[in-house]
This record gives sequence, structure tokens and C-alpha cells, in this order.
Amino acid sequence: MSTDYVPRKNDNQWVEMREGREVTVTEHPVRDERVEFLNEPENPAEGPLTLKFYLGVGHTVDEHIHPEQTETLTVNQGTIRATVDGEERILENGETARIPPGTPHSYTVISDQEAVLAVSITPALSFKEFVVAEHALGAEDYPENGLNLPYFSVVSKRYGPMIAAPQTGVVVTLFGVILSVIARLKGLEIPDEPLAIREPTGETGEETAEEPSAP
Repeated sequence: MSTDYVPRKNDNQWVEMREGREVTVTEHPVRDERVEFLNEPENPAEGPLTLKFYLGVGHTVDEHIHPEQTETLTVNQGTIRATVDGEERILENGETARIPPGTPHSYTVISDQEAVLAVSITPALSFKEFVVAEHALGAEDYPENGLNLPYFSVVSKRYGPMIAAPQTGVVVTLFGVILSVIARLKGLEIPDEPLAIREPTGETGEETAEEPSAP
């Protein structure tokens, strides 16, 4: 039976019920990242989005900014090296960082176990939709670093620049235009097939939503 949906190529995206609420889970096909969206605000234009961010051993989240959002993270497991606005910090279990809008930041897992971060994004805006869409292609559609730049430009155009390069200016703007042209020539579309519904696993089904600690 035909549908009007653009097929979702990543099978590791789903929705599960935990304690009476929907939790959206997405795993990137190439990057060693898993995101669980725990609490969504009634008003995304003002309220915070809380999530759990799982990063594999040695994984690096490259430098980026959130143009209009504050990110607050607390390390729940593992150790990360966080660089915020050029200042490097080692964050261990229980430690917190607050990253204002427009502030360049990156982090790398330096422990011998995966890192688990409790994260708040304020305001939520379309951050969840952005991340789910950016993860939605198949492994074959991403280069080795896991970032399909032309497709990323399509997602940014749809949902706004929830995650952006720290650089600005004419060159960056021109590069964005080129990426958009490449995406159009390749016919890249954002999969919008509904997410599958799954039963919660024993490992995650008993978790409760957590707010990051105040810095």
C-alpha cells in the first residue's frame, strides 16, 4: 500500500512509553550517539527540553553553537573534556556546565566507559525534531565522520539552525548556499515516516526524567 511518507532509513529511532509519558529515542547510524528525549515543554518557544545524551568511548562532538538556546549539561556517567568558548574543562560524574546561546563548545569522552549526560535545552524550539531528522538517514548516506553536510543544510532550513557552525560571515553563508544546491541536485528529503512504537527495555524503561544540576 502506497503512502505519502518519505521512508525513514534509520531503524534505530522509536517512541516508547515510560511512566505514562512518551519518550523519543534516536541512535545515529554512524556517530556513536544515542539521544533520549525525556520531557518536552508545553510551550517550546519558552520551556526547556530535557534529554539524556549517550556518547561512546573516545567520541567527540565537534565544536558548534546553539544560536538561540542555552544548554546545561550534567555528567551522570563517565568523564568528558569540554571546551567552552576556548576554555577547556574536565567534567566528571556530577559536574555541570552551562553554555549560553551562541557560545562555541565541544566535548570528547575521555573515560574508559561511555558518557551519559543529562541535558537541558532552553528554550526547546524545534531541537528534538532537528536531531531526529538529522539522524534519520541510513548508514550508507553518511561519510565516515557521520555528518552529511548537504542533508544537514536541508534539516537546518526546515527546523532552523538548532545546531550551527561557530563561524559566521560571507564565506559561511556562501558555503550554505552551495550545500543547499547540492542537496537539491541530489534530491535529499527529510524522512517523515512515523516513528515505530516499542516496549521500553529493561535497561532504560525504569529511568525517570532528570533535570541537569544548576551550575
